[in-house]
Amino acid sequence: MEPETSPSRPDELRRGVLVFVFLAILTAIEYFIGTHELPVILLWVIALIKAGLVIWYFMHLKRAFREEGEHE
Repeated sequence: MEPETSPSRPDELRRGVLVFVFLAILTAIEYFIGTHELPVILLWVIALIKAGLVIWYFMHLKRAFREEGEHE
């Protein structure tokens, strides 16, 4: 089995900016939903998506489930 190659620094930066932009877009959608009295369940769905993105990307959750001794 070949070792997983880590992404280069520009790729990481691009991914970080993409996640940030996606979170900003979701926040704008939340604002629209909140000001136009649409169903609250939509706000919950968007909040869960945003929480998942933050946990996955910014909190590095995937690192918690690696085998001991693996390095990035």
